[in-house]
Amino acid sequence: MEETTLYSKKIITRNKAFFLDLKENPNGKFLKITESNGEKRSFIFMPEEGLKEFCESIQEILQDHFTS
Repeated sequence: MEETTLYSKKIITRNKAFFLDLKENPNGKFLKITESNGEKRSFIFMPEEGLKEFCESIQEILQDHFTS
């Protein structure tokens, strides 16, 4: 199935890289999150209909647990 990348972002932490790729295929848009430590890669796919709730949950975590 053909995919188009609409947006891509790479985040580097201490010993891992994370790739956030917004993609689209004939089934719709989705977010592909890749975690890589250089040897192994893991993937999570979040369909478009779950992205708003996913982002809201991340915002809640940041506000509740990472405020100065």
